[in-house]
Amino acid sequence: MITLTMPYFTHTMRLPNILHFNTFAMSTRFRFWLRAVLFSAVHFAFASYHAAFAQDRPNSVPTTTAKDSIKTAQPGAQTTPTPTEIPNPYIRYGIYGHGSYNQHQPGFKDLVPSPFGVNYTPVTTITGANGLLFSAGGLFELPIAGPFGVSLRAGYSRFGATFKAQETVPASIDNMPFNLLVGYSAETQLASLDGQLLLWLRPLRYLSLYVGGTAGYIIQRRLRQYEQSLDPRYTFKLPNGDPSDIRDESNVDIPTFRPVPLWLTGGISYEIPLNPTGTIMLAPEVFYSLQLPTVALFSLLNDPNRTWRMNSLRAGISLRISPNPTIYDEAEVKRLQEQEQPPTKKDDPVATNDRPRTNQPPTIKLSSVVGVNADGTETPNPTIRIEEISAAKSRPILSTVFFDENFGSIPQRYRLIPAAERPRFKVESLAQLGDLDTYYHLLNIIGQRMATKPKARLTLTGMADAIMEKNNKTLALSRAEEVKKYLVTTWGITASRISVLSRTTFQSNRDDTHEMEENRRVDITTDTPEIMDELRFDYRGKVVTPPVIKARFEIDAPAGLQAWKLDVTQDETPLKSVRGGETYPKTFEWNLANAPLDSLPQSAQEIALRIEATDRNSKTARSPFTAIPVEMLGAAKSKTTRSEIYHIYSTMQGVSAYSSGDASVQRQIITIMRKGVKPGSKVAITGYVDARLSTDNAKALTEQQAQNVANQCNLPDMIIAGGGVGSFYNNTLPEGRLYNRFVQVEIKTVAK
Repeated sequence: MITLTMPYFTHTMRLPNILHFNTFAMSTRFRFWLRAVLFSAVHFAFASYHAAFAQDRPNSVPTTTAKDSIKTAQPGAQTTPTPTEIPNPYIRYGIYGHGSYNQHQPGFKDLVPSPFGVNYTPVTTITGANGLLFSAGGLFELPIAGPFGVSLRAGYSRFGATFKAQETVPASIDNMPFNLLVGYSAETQLASLDGQLLLWLRPLRYLSLYVGGTAGYIIQRRLRQYEQSLDPRYTFKLPNGDPSDIRDESNVDIPTFRPVPLWLTGGISYEIPLNPTGTIMLAPEVFYSLQLPTVALFSLLNDPNRTWRMNSLRAGISLRISPNPTIYDEAEVKRLQEQEQPPTKKDDPVATNDRPRTNQPPTIKLSSVVGVNADGTETPNPTIRIEEISAAKSRPILSTVFFDENFGSIPQRYRLIPAAERPRFKVESLAQLGDLDTYYHLLNIIGQRMATKPKARLTLTGMADAIMEKNNKTLALSRAEEVKKYLVTTWGITASRISVLSRTTFQSNRDDTHEMEENRRVDITTDTPEIMDELRFDYRGKVVTPPVIKARFEIDAPAGLQAWKLDVTQDETPLKSVRGGETYPKTFEWNLANAPLDSLPQSAQEIALRIEATDRNSKTARSPFTAIPVEMLGAAKSKTTRSEIYHIYSTMQGVSAYSSGDASVQRQIITIMRKGVKPGSKVAITGYVDARLSTDNAKALTEQQAQNVANQCNLPDMIIAGGGVGSFYNNTLPEGRLYNRFVQVEIKTVAK
């Protein structure tokens, strides 16, 4: 059961023990009918196998294959016709879509633990524990023997439900007592990536029976719960004094949710050929997934004292493709048999399936290994120099929350905390995180700063994209309201300090998916600049020179390349490894400047680079080891005593996304100038863009970005470079692309 712990007058109420019941009890009659059905199914399967796959069936699959029938004929030997192999008609791949009726069986007292430590008045009824949703995915079926085979399915499923309960409690209006009908609701949003391993049996030509298991990887487990007055005459008074028919609303992740729940699955499908050869088929199908009630592993909750099981009945269709025909003409089969008879004359040549192949092994040519400096120049025979430094790095707080298509709820990747954890949230704890992981705490950082500055105000501007969401104003406003609700309920910010607006977006290129994703957002602005100030953390790091090692090589595989790999090791410890198949890049770049610290050389011992290639004859060639010297410079010996690193991000969207001269960077540049550049300091300015641009265009554009920032800084001894496409963060996410397009300003203060 879901406990809706919501205070009502002077006491607190929740959904009670009514949901703490045994979710499934198998009666004696049920077990009898289950054994009867299973016995009948097994008996029917063996009978069908004998009837459907006897050798005299015209569409049977013979045991003698075409390859077996093409052998050397002995002189004077008698030959008898051998059946030709019909390519296996039971291989399938395709897609499916199902509507699912989910039967939820809760057996718990608390889904979300109550923040109140008092006894609760029990509620006596519950309704609405079932839900009608959908699932979709892909399938692959492979025969094993005769009419038996295995089916693999992977897809996406939604299986949330709304739990409701009602209770009549005493209340009064104008000192007149009456019985108030109160409703308690818990709305769950559940989604998973599913994998199915099923065994199938074909008792008839197009009929398939399935049995096996399903495992789901949970990717969404949100819970919204609230208390509601069901009497239109009565409203609650919220903490801020506003009247509302809903109170004590919360939106959290369900704790102790099992990340990979399991189901037993069975089903049936019937294929309908859509073309004369039966290579394209439409199959209506029905599946039922059952969670066992007596095994804890089959519960949605990872808690031995609480259970929550969900059985699912799914019905839909699948579109299936067979690489081989499933419908054969008997005359065509006979003609193939006649063509594949072995030679009967002494002088006939011997038939063979062997193909002429070259036996020449592959060769590898490693033409050069160079270091690429920050300004783009190359240094042959480089030495990797690693300096330990004391450094400070800026971590800007990007003032945008991105949303999924047609969704108004904040995506799960953002770090939302319960109100009870608010006192334990410390900004200092984010120092060990990366830029993007810090950004996912955006609302917590803003909430904490708003709580310490009671006069600060926020404006939340919601947006929807112009193409897929058609500038849906209601959706745009709901996104802004969702952000406001979190700041109010979790961080206690007064609602009157937060304004909510919506804005229409424009998209010039209708096919630009990235621009659509970046327009599904809420922009956050404030009248108090300190609310959006960057974070700065001191740390000890390493500076690597040259920042990039580049290797150029060629592989010649006359028999065809099957696989290749490039390994970089130090004292047999792997530092970098790249693998590939039939194609390979002729240039390999190892970006040391942005590599994790544990993948850098750990000592002054030289590192070794080697390339290996394997051809289709399974012959392998290896290049000689190429040694690259390493020099380690500790903090005590290093001439570099301090490094200040600033990241200047462009917050522009759409066609202006690559501008680095926009007004949003001005305040950050002024901050850099205030730090001051001491005599002897050196400044390196490098621009980066995200994967929306091709590599060819990225180099020139990032150099222009760096130059724009350099012109505004006007500092001596500047090194300006274009870093090209940034791949520091996931380019498939809008925030990942935004964090990949920036200009880095690094100020090194060198001791004399």
